[in-house]
Formats: sequence, C-alpha cells, structure tokens
Amino acid sequence: MTTKIRILVVDDEDRFRESIARLLAAEGHSVSTARDGMEALNALAGNSFDVVLLDMKMPGLSGAETFNEIRLQGFDVETVCLTGHAAIDEATRLLRKGVFDYLLKPASVEEILQTVKRAMERKLLRHGKIDMAQLIDGSAVD
Repeated sequence: MTTKIRILVVDDEDRFRESIARLLAAEGHSVSTARDGMEALNALAGNSFDVVLLDMKMPGLSGAETFNEIRLQGFDVETVCLTGHAAIDEATRLLRKGVFDYLLKPASVEEILQTVKRAMERKLLRHGKIDMAQLIDGSAVD
C-alpha cells in the first residue's frame, strides 16, 4: 500500500520549514506549510491533513497552545512536536494529551520520515483502515 501522506509543517524558522517541506515532498507526500500557530489553524480549517509537524517555540501561539486548539477544534490529525529545547515535563504533558511523538531538532530526515509514517499508521488504525497484522508485517504505509 503506497500512501501519500498529507502533512502540515508549522515552524517560524523559514529555512527549516521550507527544507523539511521539500524533503517530505520529494518522498511523494503532499506538504503545506505555516509560519505560526494561527496560520496552522487556518490551514487545518480549510484543508484535510493527516500529520502536523509542529514547532514548540513560536511567536504568538506556542506549539503547546496550537496543539490544544487542534484538539479543541476536533481536527483529525496526528501531531508530531519538534523543538530545539529539551523540555521533558512539557513533552510528557503533551504526549499524555495525545501528541503522537516529540522530536528534538535537529532531527534527521530519516527520523522525521519514520515518525510521520508511524503517525499515519496510527491514524489509519484509529479509523479501522488497517489492522494490526498490516502494522506487524510492515505493509500498512510505504
């Protein structure tokens, strides 16, 4: 099963955001970007995404505040948080609230790709579009 994952990359650092977007698109995924939390929420309101890569430290709405709004508004996405600052308490709190994973910058491209793939698998599993056997044998998302 080849799955084109719809990804929203949210980061206030232009170079990082655009680089990650290009790399994910080169892997065959559909990628959009947002510079901050409000722009991300507007993008989510107008489009359908599978995975959000969300920076934690941004002006305006922080990543944590943006994630809380994503949950409150009921957007059907898996969220992967990215940060350049290790904050174990914040990571633990967000993971308990439903964040899929928490990666430290600079995460490798392979680590980001694998995390996005696993996040998509969780979304498909939640919707009953795949089963555990497909996860185990690796045929869920290519």
